[in-house]
Amino acid sequence: MEYILKELRRLERKCRIGNRELAAIGRIEHVEKIQEMLELQGMQLSAVLDNDAGKEGLMVKGVKIHKPEKFLSPFNSNVFILIYSPKYWQDMSSQFQRMGYREGEHFAVLGKPDVKSSVTDVWKGSKIYHKICRQYGPDAEILVIRGPVGDFYLLSLYLAAYLEKENIINYVLAGDSKGFARLADIFEIKNIYPLSGEETDHLIQAYIFAGAAEYRVHLLTVWQNLSFNSCLVKFREGFSFMDTIRAFSYGLPRDARMTSPAFARMNDGLETFCVQKGIKKGKTVILSPFAYSIQSLPMHFWQQLTDELGNRGYTVCVNIDVKKEKCALENVVPVSFTFSQSVAVLEYAGYLVGIRSGFIDVTSSAKCKKIILYPQYIKEHATSQCHRMDMEFCGLANMGLCKDAIEKEYLLMDMEGNTYMKDGLYDCIREQELIAFIVEQIREQEIIND
Repeated sequence: MEYILKELRRLERKCRIGNRELAAIGRIEHVEKIQEMLELQGMQLSAVLDNDAGKEGLMVKGVKIHKPEKFLSPFNSNVFILIYSPKYWQDMSSQFQRMGYREGEHFAVLGKPDVKSSVTDVWKGSKIYHKICRQYGPDAEILVIRGPVGDFYLLSLYLAAYLEKENIINYVLAGDSKGFARLADIFEIKNIYPLSGEETDHLIQAYIFAGAAEYRVHLLTVWQNLSFNSCLVKFREGFSFMDTIRAFSYGLPRDARMTSPAFARMNDGLETFCVQKGIKKGKTVILSPFAYSIQSLPMHFWQQLTDELGNRGYTVCVNIDVKKEKCALENVVPVSFTFSQSVAVLEYAGYLVGIRSGFIDVTSSAKCKKIILYPQYIKEHATSQCHRMDMEFCGLANMGLCKDAIEKEYLLMDMEGNTYMKDGLYDCIREQELIAFIVEQIREQEIIND
């Protein structure tokens, strides 16, 4: 998406969009990306436009969805519309033109395809492909992987089964996945070729242009950054995220065998690390309050939980990158360990409480008390159209990752996008009920251990 950021910068120089009322239209995940990039430039969206009447009034990260006819009428010359829809941009452009808005003056198509740029992208992708082949051999099969750590972990579980099914011997994983450097060792994956997001796009475009006859390329996360409606897969009844990986990415049967990751075992050095960090064996709760794909519970929830656990004699740690991140919680011990070490550290500590995230995928096999929190699935909520992280779709038990986790849903938002609201007021009772549930689960485990 780097090219989108460049286009936004160009629009700011040419059209001064930072001083105008910005609206965006496209798939929700694309709109969210635009939001993030605008914020990097100190700009904000005023509205999200959508022709689906069922989404009107819903929220996308705090920005309300409007029907275009309502938001854009009467004509408002101060509005600037950002269109990002590889499939429907022409229809959308025509729609706004009929309402009096002119391209370049009142709206712009981000990532607008044209012959010159498309040929350039394919040419760049071809160069990347042949560069990889020079390093790994002309018979190398290139498996494109992109996305967050959790996706890479799940894909790696079935990688060996896929290689066997396709009779692939010489392969290389290429792409912009954040999991390459952090997880490859636990699956003993050696052939890694990291790319930037833009380079990954170019490689994909080259493959789409020339096809399998020219390029030995396998797109393992085809729902990302392609003109494809992922909802067709994600919202099938009884279809979990693991099914998306196994069946959709790999085309494997239900009885396909998963690879067991090789985590580091507890040893003297790792035990010394735990002692030095203040992790008490069997008496420490490690919190994982952050997630890439979903909005977490508010910090005051985690602070009250921390205080309650501390009052009951538990040490509370927070899993963060201590070199890059600051912990906003008081009376906690910030700890940082590798994914390879994570299972051993959690088993030593005894307890994990976290928001559903890629970290939860990676540590799902840890033999400790795991309490995993999921946002309640609100089918009508617009943001669920791109990041479905509810228990039905992403539950560890439903995905077959483990059977011993305590999984609990919580109310994340009302229809106005307000966190933990009920009838316009902060619902402290609901928060206390969730804290009491977690503490009771930990207390019951302590009784069993004793």
